[in-house]
Amino acid sequence: MNRLYAFLYDDILSAPSFQRTVANIETRCSVLGIQGRASRLAIFRSAKEVVEGMVKDGAQTIVIVGNDKTLEKVMWFLPDLPVTIGYIPVCEPFGIAGLLGIPPGDAACDIVAARRVETLDIGKINDRYFLTDVYIEDSKATVRVDDKFTIGAIRAGTISIRNLGGVTAQGVAIANAKDGWLDLGISPMVDAAPSRFPWAISSPKREETCVRFKEGRIQSQEPIDILVDGHQFNGFSFEVSIIPNALKIITGRNKRLEPVSSAILPSE
Repeated sequence: MNRLYAFLYDDILSAPSFQRTVANIETRCSVLGIQGRASRLAIFRSAKEVVEGMVKDGAQTIVIVGNDKTLEKVMWFLPDLPVTIGYIPVCEPFGIAGLLGIPPGDAACDIVAARRVETLDIGKINDRYFLTDVYIEDSKATVRVDDKFTIGAIRAGTISIRNLGGVTAQGVAIANAKDGWLDLGISPMVDAAPSRFPWAISSPKREETCVRFKEGRIQSQEPIDILVDGHQFNGFSFEVSIIPNALKIITGRNKRLEPVSSAILPSE
């Protein structure tokens, strides 16, 4: 049954190098009966207006075609819309697709057609939603946790607030996007410059202090740069919270949304 699908393509896919891959995806979707209106992201078009237009026209499932960056371009407003999200990764980076159990290319069409829908938590920072994480590097910022205590590195450190994101070298999820909590990790800086986990990390050289929380406030005495789903913002203070069961998204059988076990303790 066609559930009124609509497809949102990243503008990078207009490059000749993706022509065959896109054609294969469109053919496979047609065979599976999941055709629908198609639009393309562009610099001078509002992604929010495009998707809202799709919903107004009756779309119940919005399929994002591109890569993780395409998904992140629209995630800041998607939880407000009454839709299910599908994802067809075409090119790297597609670490989020790996966590959702979605293979790249036209094989992802079968995942969309199978419609194994999971309902995930969504983070919120100020008035912006995020799916993966908030990341602050080399900062003396602190986090007020559930209005109970304040935590931060004694010297400059790295702050990660995770909803969905990261796997260990063994392929186990670090954060749980279905438990109603955000995972806060704070690591002191060391001589070697740290790098943001690229969805698969080795054993850390820095000890990380971890806690779970539902609401918090990031504060700094000087302006700080933060990455929210990979997008950079700057400021002194940010309110952050978790919204349980806010996003419906299609996943594959091999999804990695929850750790096998966890030693992170909640703040209460």
